[in-house]
Amino acid sequence: MVEKKFLKAIKDFDLISENDRILVAFSGGIDSTVLTELLLKLKKTLKISEIALAHLNHSLRGKESDKDEEFCKKFAQERNLHIYTKKVDVKELAKKNKLSVEEAARIVRYSFFEEIIKEKNYNKLATGHHLSDLVETMLLWFVQGNRKGIKGFKPRENNIIRPMYYIKKEEISDYAEKNKIPYRVDRTNFKTDILRNKIRHNIIPELKNINPSLEKSMLVESLLLQIDDDYLIKESGRFSQLFLTEKIKLSDIKGIHRALLYRLLIEWIYRITGSYPSYKKVLDILDILDKEGEKKLNLGKGYILIKSYDYLLIETQKKRSEIFYKMKAGEEILIKEAGIILKSYITDRIDAGKLKDERRVVCFDIGEENPEFTVRSRKEGDKFLPFGRKTEKKLKDIFIELKIPRYMRDTIPLLEFRNKILWVIGYKRSGYYPITEKTEKMICFEIKEV
Repeated sequence: MVEKKFLKAIKDFDLISENDRILVAFSGGIDSTVLTELLLKLKKTLKISEIALAHLNHSLRGKESDKDEEFCKKFAQERNLHIYTKKVDVKELAKKNKLSVEEAARIVRYSFFEEIIKEKNYNKLATGHHLSDLVETMLLWFVQGNRKGIKGFKPRENNIIRPMYYIKKEEISDYAEKNKIPYRVDRTNFKTDILRNKIRHNIIPELKNINPSLEKSMLVESLLLQIDDDYLIKESGRFSQLFLTEKIKLSDIKGIHRALLYRLLIEWIYRITGSYPSYKKVLDILDILDKEGEKKLNLGKGYILIKSYDYLLIETQKKRSEIFYKMKAGEEILIKEAGIILKSYITDRIDAGKLKDERRVVCFDIGEENPEFTVRSRKEGDKFLPFGRKTEKKLKDIFIELKIPRYMRDTIPLLEFRNKILWVIGYKRSGYYPITEKTEKMICFEIKEV
């Protein structure tokens, strides 16, 4: 039965082809030893060119880890198989890179396998994952609220193959006993303070009392979930070009269905920040996309997500940089915080058409000799006098009317004279010191791009 299921998985998922050179991820435990024996027994039937083993000593169990390595070498020697071994202090690596021991172990293990595959030209990596592992994995991610992991693992992912995909753990144990296959036992696998072990030894037996065909049911569920996920990933790929930069136009993503949008947002955030957002955070993002006005969300690790009037963007959290310059007529200053040069000059005439663009050029009838102006960032309580009004308005309200996003407001310079804001530089001129028919001399300010 085991060999039949083994061959069925290989056929159903096209796991092994003629002349394959297969490297086995070999721990020395029962799963990897049975996997190796099955491959050796069916080598001629499957027309496999070569089988070799790779064992990584994680140094997690002291002398026991070293005994595992010795066993693996002996196992390979007795079967005339080449074995690649390496010893790594995973705990130290995890500490150095601020990773969990499990995560560090997985990274270094697969890096080791990939290194051998490239150097020695193997084209497949066979792992001992089986049907009971699939059930454990699905339940493990389910209880932790991980949507992506709920579907479990695939029988094939790129060059990684899992030929025991249809085989249950008890079937593997019976096969090892019947065929007298030696293996090492990792005693930590019985510690139920480890979540996976608790699921394996405590939760799954209870679930099988409810559903004796648990493995079969969850295998079907996994395969269907993978079909759904593959389709949604493919569909979301049609919109990936909209998520290439730190700034997304809201109008571009308005019609994208949420099932695709949240996947795109997750990958976009990961690409920019190097971290995946929690699913709760993703729901928060979808929520603010439906709301009016500006919103801000902390993504962690020094990044913030901002929804402005027209855009969704990711920025690094920065300390506010104060803008403060003094200037006189005829001077030119670089406002580095805004990335512009502000030029000032005195004139007795100017093209009226030029003054229509208050975003670039403004002029004032100051009526003083050698006046000094201040260029600064906004501050609490700032007021602004719009043209046509006799009373000032809060600068905050002016920013809102101009649809200037909150994240930009501290970087917008203000031109001030005698405690009056003359110009929201690059946006709007105030009603102070207007040019009239009686104006003889005017002081003008003009923006030049750096």
